[in-house]
Amino acid sequence: MDKGSFKSEISMINYNGSLIPSGSASLEVSNRGFQYGDGIFETIIFRKKEIMFLDEHWERISEGIMDLKLNFPFTKKDFQHTLLELLEVNGLMGQSARMKFYIWRKAGGLYTPEHHDAEFLLTADQAQRKKLLKFDKVGIADTIFLQKTAFSHLKTISALPYVMAGIEKKERALEEVLLLDHDGYVAEASSSNLYFLDLSNRIIYTPSLQTGCINGVSRRYLFKNAKKFDLEIKEVLWLPEELISDKISVYTINVADINCIQKIYTTKLGDCTEGLKLFEEIFSW
Repeated sequence: MDKGSFKSEISMINYNGSLIPSGSASLEVSNRGFQYGDGIFETIIFRKKEIMFLDEHWERISEGIMDLKLNFPFTKKDFQHTLLELLEVNGLMGQSARMKFYIWRKAGGLYTPEHHDAEFLLTADQAQRKKLLKFDKVGIADTIFLQKTAFSHLKTISALPYVMAGIEKKERALEEVLLLDHDGYVAEASSSNLYFLDLSNRIIYTPSLQTGCINGVSRRYLFKNAKKFDLEIKEVLWLPEELISDKISVYTINVADINCIQKIYTTKLGDCTEGLKLFEEIFSW
């Protein structure tokens, strides 16, 4: 067996700075991420020999560390090196890969922690680029509603609203569900931020963080870069019926997927063909 095949068959992980085989890791019962959801995570895509959206991922990690009052002595350079090191060890530098980076508070205490030091886990696996999809079977979630909190903009380890939205989507045999906030405004999709494109006026609308949606990486990237593509981006509070317009096309976007919604129940939305091409260009898909 040569060195390259060995790397591809044995997946390594980085646990608190140590590279170990993935099957050798174990979770302590006292782990605060497990017991209290006391942590954050990022899903990171490596494609075309590049860590996609590195700046935006580090920005969100930094916000999460600060908001959760964690001691995590990483710099952006440390973060980048840690990602590239694991990709290299797993033989993924020439492939597309999906990485997950988890940070949680060290064990100690009950609801009130004994300290603020953090631990981390990084995984990296091969991932195929997903196709751009057009959804025709889309509904509005009946059981899950979002609300703004001090942490709703973060991607926390406690992801119950999105887990339950995924279950509802599956039970109703839908391709996607839209989540509303408690005032009935459109907030998010089951695992993606939402974007409403008025291509004729070069405006992208996206739900306000006041709805309780996550401040996703794609969202951060668009607010920084929309002007480069002669686009304006605006936060809105829209009811579902405000999406029904020939001028507006609707998209669900995260770091791994760009999809569009063609129908909500039986109601047709604006055509998204040109919009998909535009977002594919913006996100270097």
